[in-house]
Amino acid sequence: MANKLTELLAEAKRRRVFRTAGVYLVAVWGISSGGVDVAGVLGIPESILRLTMIAAVAFLPVVVILAWMFDVGRGGVVRDPKDVLREQEAEFELASMPTMIGGDAGVGAVVVRWSDLEGEHAMFYADDFHLGRGTDCRVRFYDPLVSRQHARVFHEDGAWYIEDLGSRNGTHIGNEAIGRRALEEANVVRLNDAGPSLQIDLVRPGEEMQNALSEFPSGHATAHVRSSATETRTATRPVARKT
Repeated sequence: MANKLTELLAEAKRRRVFRTAGVYLVAVWGISSGGVDVAGVLGIPESILRLTMIAAVAFLPVVVILAWMFDVGRGGVVRDPKDVLREQEAEFELASMPTMIGGDAGVGAVVVRWSDLEGEHAMFYADDFHLGRGTDCRVRFYDPLVSRQHARVFHEDGAWYIEDLGSRNGTHIGNEAIGRRALEEANVVRLNDAGPSLQIDLVRPGEEMQNALSEFPSGHATAHVRSSATETRTATRPVARKT
């Protein structure tokens, strides 16, 4: 306890709290002394002068807090450098932690996998997204048989769903055309009868989610599916590993 008190007093001295409080009290005393004479000349009631002085003394804790937080120097009034450093360190630590960027940890996420002429790819999504040819789709196809906004993947009531958005050629899971369906652990999705196809894997909350957050980059990335010449592998694979 004594050590903590000593450290607190030393920190207050470093921040010039005592000096600031002393200067403030001297200023209040000087103003009060002059205020008596001025009040007599101007006919200001003594009760008002008394209330003003009480308010000035009551403001002392605020002055002490401001003196602790801010440093007054030639550069003006600035935050204490030590506090700024602590905030920067805290922000750096927070930024270094894997985050979902808009997702909901309670429902997990999905990993979209596909293959094209350049190889196999995977993308991580923790929030809702659209599939289609449109530039606003986060899974974007370069195929004239795919509608601009073909389908969407979203979470609702603790589960992930895929829904066809009235596309021209339909959305299929396996060989079955669907309107809206809850996603299972591994789903082979086609945006028309002939392809292209994707594998959409669920990432469960908990350990799977933490592994995926560390494996995949955070952010709102766009998957560019440029060719349907090569089908995705349909075998179930660990969802938290890149392919």
